[in-house]
Amino acid sequence: MRALVWAAAAAALAACGQGTPGLMPQTGAGYSDVPFGCYVTTIDPTPVEATITFYGWPDNDPPGRAIAHPVIHREAAGDGTYCNPTTFATERKNDSRIPYGMKIYVPHVRRYFVREDDCAASGPHRGHGNNGCFKLWFDLWIGGTRSSKAHAVIECENALTPNGKVDVILNPKAGLPVDFPGPIYRNAPPPLGTCLGKPES
Repeated sequence: MRALVWAAAAAALAACGQGTPGLMPQTGAGYSDVPFGCYVTTIDPTPVEATITFYGWPDNDPPGRAIAHPVIHREAAGDGTYCNPTTFATERKNDSRIPYGMKIYVPHVRRYFVREDDCAASGPHRGHGNNGCFKLWFDLWIGGTRSSKAHAVIECENALTPNGKVDVILNPKAGLPVDFPGPIYRNAPPPLGTCLGKPES
């Protein structure tokens, strides 16, 4: 089954034509095995209102970067660009509307994401209902590593989580603005790292 997933991803990446070095395999980075690729999906921009939360290394289930359904990444990853969207999760009841491999754009953090994971019963923290999410709810990968300060990652998640629903674009077009491509949470500068370009305090 996984071989079929990788084959489908390879076909989609090849469809982009021009390559993007950001998807080159990198040790420990979790990038796609398809070099110089751009993950292209259906472009049919559909605005919706949805709940968004964030998860990372310390509150993944289990802690780490494992994901339930790899599509373009072996593990949770991505730089938030159109060609290399970052992993997100939603509840399994959304499988038909938000299938694995679907791309979204979240203006709240100005980044692209791709569904590669399921919400787990242990989270998100504000979640409820089936498997941690309820209805149209996107849990967005924030990053972190084994060496991250767990409380700093969680603080970044909390700081970025809005109180109510926000606009999300399903099947977005390319060329939308992306702030600080790369992981949302980064370990540098020490000791607490950076949250969407701002040093944690």
